[in-house]
Amino acid sequence: MADGPEIWRIRYAVTENTLTPGVISDEDVRASLEDTGRGWVSVVDDTITGFAIGLVPDANIWGLFIDPPWQGRGHGGLLHDVMVDWLFEQGLQQLWLATSTTSRARAFYEARGWREVGPDGERQVRYELTRAQWHGRVRGD
Repeated sequence: MADGPEIWRIRYAVTENTLTPGVISDEDVRASLEDTGRGWVSVVDDTITGFAIGLVPDANIWGLFIDPPWQGRGHGGLLHDVMVDWLFEQGLQQLWLATSTTSRARAFYEARGWREVGPDGERQVRYELTRAQWHGRVRGD
């Protein structure tokens, strides 16, 4: 949670999949990081440039966000790969996430082997990734 203020700064700075302040509490983030999952940050010259949080009980990618000035520089891909590797190391066989139907994140996830499986509410789409798909993927694809 020492990185909490920077996680919040980045989460509110993104221009897609935006979040209204107060919808998720500090306690929600703490529980996600310490009780039900794990989080990672990318850092350049002591500046946190992005974060990822994955949850084990839900087999869910809770969040993967890159500070807008740092997007497109590989930070998201590295965070993604470390997080997915860790989640599958916990024994999970399938992961899921939801993102906006209009988000650029869709192409990001599809390039990493995620498959769209249908809607997730009115404005989001659900993606899934199996352990077999992930382990059969050649890094750098």
